[in-house]
Amino acid sequence: MNAIENKNIKFINKIIDGRIYKIATGGIGHIQSIKNIETLNNFIDMTNITINGNFSSIEDPDVSSNYEVAFLTPFGVQIMDDNVENIVDLVPLQEFKEILIAWRDFLLTPPLNGTKI
Repeated sequence: MNAIENKNIKFINKIIDGRIYKIATGGIGHIQSIKNIETLNNFIDMTNITINGNFSSIEDPDVSSNYEVAFLTPFGVQIMDDNVENIVDLVPLQEFKEILIAWRDFLLTPPLNGTKI
């Protein structure tokens, strides 16, 4: 079972006021608010570097979204609580990478986010 199935993630195009909005449901709260492809590619690259054992070469391990604070570590991605005091989730590196790639690919698939219909 891959990370998308394991976390019961579904990608949907939702129409609101005549515009398409890309949405993910399930265990992807952290990633869903990241819509910038360059940011997603950067996070994918950072995750690959970490998986390959070169975490120390990453200058800034911050992989936060608009709504959640998260940090890349050699052991996984730590999702922090609202006060950034406690770890509320630790996502394995390979799962994080799979979710990032799937979300990025969905965002790049027409109809594009924000498209007027």
